[in-house]
Amino acid sequence: MNRSSLTWQLLRMGKAAGKRTGGGRVRAIALLLATTVLALGLSAAAATFAAYDGVEHRTAARSLQFHDAFPTRPTVALAKADFDEIAGRQFSLVYVRPLSARSQLPPGVDHWPAPGEALLSAELARLLRSEGASHRYGKVIGTIGDEGLASPGERYAYVNPTDRQLDEKRAYPIVGFGDEGMPTGDVRFIADRGKFLTALYLILLPASVLALVAVRMGSAGRDTRTALVSALGGGRRHRALLHLGEAAAPVVAGALLGTLPPLSVMAVGNVRLPWIGYWLSSSDLQKWWAAIVLAGLGAAGVLLLLVCLVHRPAARRRSRSTRLVAHSSRAVHWAALACPVLLFATVWGPAQLNPSHYADLRMKLYNTGVVAVMATLPCAVAVGAAALGPQLARWSRRTGDAGALISGRHTAAHPGVTARLVAGVGIALVLVSQVQLKNAQFGENARAAQATANRVGHSVLLMHIADQLPRSRVADVIERLPSGVETFAVYRPRRPGSAAPARIQGPCQALRALRLTCSSQPMTVSSRSADQRLVETLRWVSPVVARFEVQRGPAIPGRSSAAPEKLVLVSSDGKDLPQAKIKQLLRDMLPVASAGVDAPGAEWLVGARESVAHGRWIIFFGVPGVLIVALTVALANLAEFLRFSRKIAPLSVLTGKRKVYYSTAAWALLVPLLASIAISVIAASWLAAPQERAADGVALSGNVLATMTGALTVLALLTWWWGARAAIRESGRWRPYGE
Repeated sequence: MNRSSLTWQLLRMGKAAGKRTGGGRVRAIALLLATTVLALGLSAAAATFAAYDGVEHRTAARSLQFHDAFPTRPTVALAKADFDEIAGRQFSLVYVRPLSARSQLPPGVDHWPAPGEALLSAELARLLRSEGASHRYGKVIGTIGDEGLASPGERYAYVNPTDRQLDEKRAYPIVGFGDEGMPTGDVRFIADRGKFLTALYLILLPASVLALVAVRMGSAGRDTRTALVSALGGGRRHRALLHLGEAAAPVVAGALLGTLPPLSVMAVGNVRLPWIGYWLSSSDLQKWWAAIVLAGLGAAGVLLLLVCLVHRPAARRRSRSTRLVAHSSRAVHWAALACPVLLFATVWGPAQLNPSHYADLRMKLYNTGVVAVMATLPCAVAVGAAALGPQLARWSRRTGDAGALISGRHTAAHPGVTARLVAGVGIALVLVSQVQLKNAQFGENARAAQATANRVGHSVLLMHIADQLPRSRVADVIERLPSGVETFAVYRPRRPGSAAPARIQGPCQALRALRLTCSSQPMTVSSRSADQRLVETLRWVSPVVARFEVQRGPAIPGRSSAAPEKLVLVSSDGKDLPQAKIKQLLRDMLPVASAGVDAPGAEWLVGARESVAHGRWIIFFGVPGVLIVALTVALANLAEFLRFSRKIAPLSVLTGKRKVYYSTAAWALLVPLLASIAISVIAASWLAAPQERAADGVALSGNVLATMTGALTVLALLTWWWGARAAIRESGRWRPYGE
């Protein structure tokens, strides 16, 4: 037989062997899923690089080039970058007044808007329409093209202000748009690419574990075939061909399925990710098509390599030994020894670095340590169980428990089997705790701002005004406020640094709305008897909250008087103020970015919402990661049931009782799983310690940990029951055979 025909025959033999048994079909499904998930994770990493590259390129192309940085070039426009908020999230917009109709246009814009007109991104236009505020920035004359946006879903605008809104002295002359300019837009809000790639661990690590479990499924029959090929004179190449023939079809199919989503985006166009709402750019992925294809090929290559490497024939010295030892697998043994060292190093090591200088390095070391602990924790449980196996067997001799005897010997002889059995449990607990910690984003100030909003809503607003803004223009705006809106001023304490209270000053009508006495002389008032809206205001603008001074006077002082710390707007009836109308009034009446109005502490809530939005990505990747872990547990248990039930089927001949299977399954399956749950809870709690910050509200949730522990305990009980029932069914079909 020539070499070529032998190669094809071995491949066909491997393919046929995988189809003949139920275990082979289950393994094929497991390999298909593992390759799909791994290819999807790797292609997601490639898509991340593609998206960030596109964002950086388009942001640089539209950056504002100020005249100060390019003094030899002529000024083409006056511009001022600003921020606004919609749907609880901040975004960028650029106020620009071209000095000539032939001035350079930014990317994605085909003509300049006239004064009082605006060009909006498609997403911003949609959100403004949903709020009934399409003309917030003036008449909308078109949309910005995708080439002028950081991403297809970016909220962005170019606004040509009216003459009333334009303050030429405060605007910045620009010479054009392009590299070495000031970036604007989403680049100011999106997370660092490194942090985003770190979040992909939540997919890639469970995918790697699933791959290992899938590769080892049905290993008993495969080991028999490998031994036969070796006995017939076959070498590594022949064994590899046999394994490749069995695994190639599901692995290749999985690689195609895993790369199908990004390839579909390239073909179909921009796609909005579900729940997250982020728009993936089709053009960005098209530029990185080779990396995405390589991701699929890499996933297939990794699985096929594992298939060839994991199933090696036993060494002769070891194959002749019949001694049952707990540490028969060197890899499992060394991984078990490394686990506590890695756990200590992860908790203690990064904390020794100065966070102000090495924040990024600290996080990378911590995440790497968490991954290493998750990988070695099952081995530690397995080696511990294997060490206790002989003790369990000796104990069974005194009690007569045949199930404990068999399980003790089995556990001692096969620590790798136990490691695979408990791997999903440990990874699930640690993974869920990390997802929950990374999603705990609300800090102390943000929680205080939310508490203020819950108590007083929008019945009180703080107005901030630029120092250079003429007070006459501010007074004109105050006079145009909607009816029922009262205004007063908050002044700094007269003795800075002391415990002096703040001074409240306003017209009698505003003071009476707060149930305060209208007096021309300062009066000290206790906050206990004051309006709740005033107390909440003082929490955010004054170092002293327990008391304050009140005095009748104009809310907007004369030019010779000191400027107030804040202007405060309250409703005369205690109801919410028309915040949208007031903000629009400020936009229309005052120069660009010279004044604003928000609820007390709103700036902290905006920042917290950005953090929560970033945390949604953790959940976006973490939930599938946990589901993959659950799938891994199910497949590992299914494989173990098939192996376990065949091994202990003859027990009924020795004992005459089928109840022994419940005892055997309890010691071989249930006890290791429960021990893994307990140890994993301890490990998850220790690993959470470096990230917990009580002051910022970042703490491991006991409810989340308890819920996950309970769910895994139920899964362990089901595993025990299923394993025992499978063994009973197998015992009914078992028949003795001899030579």
